[in-house]
Amino acid sequence: MTGGTGFLGQAFLSFWSRQAPPAEVRIVSRYPPQNSLPSFARWHPGNVTDRNSLDPVLEGVDVILHLTGILAETKTQSYEAVHVDGTRNVLDAAKAARVSRIVYLSAIGASRTARSRYHRTKAEAEDLLKESGIGTTIFRPSVIFGKGDKFLNFFAGLGKNLHVLPLIGGGSNRVHPVWVNDLVDVVLESLMQRETVGRTYQVGGTRIYTYRELMDALKRSLHLRAIVLPQPETLLRVLAGMQETLLPVPFLTREMVTMALEDNVADPNDLIVAFQKSPYPMEAYLESQFAGGDR
Repeated sequence: MTGGTGFLGQAFLSFWSRQAPPAEVRIVSRYPPQNSLPSFARWHPGNVTDRNSLDPVLEGVDVILHLTGILAETKTQSYEAVHVDGTRNVLDAAKAARVSRIVYLSAIGASRTARSRYHRTKAEAEDLLKESGIGTTIFRPSVIFGKGDKFLNFFAGLGKNLHVLPLIGGGSNRVHPVWVNDLVDVVLESLMQRETVGRTYQVGGTRIYTYRELMDALKRSLHLRAIVLPQPETLLRVLAGMQETLLPVPFLTREMVTMALEDNVADPNDLIVAFQKSPYPMEAYLESQFAGGDR
């Protein structure tokens, strides 16, 4: 797994710990994991932007789960370097190691003509994978929620601590949140099905929300006394530009504002259509995980 020490990688490890794990899972990332790894997993220092660091990790590997991606650029990491050049390096190393299968985590909205560079570089990575000659399956999830996510946890924190739930613009853009374990389930199931090679799947949850509806659902499920506060796009872009200049790792960028103003919906939702799964509702997750809000 590339990016295996992050939120999504940890969900895969947790899932395997409860099920039958592979004989060995190798995790390649720049920094060691913060938590201890299960017995079947090993961490290897490496970076997808450093081609030479990948060779020792991939020797004898059967399948690559390519999870590495960045939502916000920093002064040391760009979308092009991580998504495009990083994927090219993974593919070069995979071919040298004779790896037969790759699963890539892309994103809904990936397109060469997308407004955001995030989505354009995700599309470039997809094209590299499709043209590689290696058996590839691509998943495009909507926003992912679950233990340790940076989406619901971020808004829940604002609602609980600042009593504000911000909207970008009028909050009319749509999102299709999917539980991380549902995503992990279908990714691993795809590895057992040869017919998934060469396919691209869009994955969403039970319900499509506008951002305003999403904030209202957070208020209800967490019993928050918070104000849903629309934020003008122009102001947010100014604030995001300041963060990009001043912070080593901004939590809001102009690219993120652009993406938040676009719909992020799985159409069709292959979690249901292709894999015939019943998604776990977001409200049920919130009420089970965040009990004890501001009543």
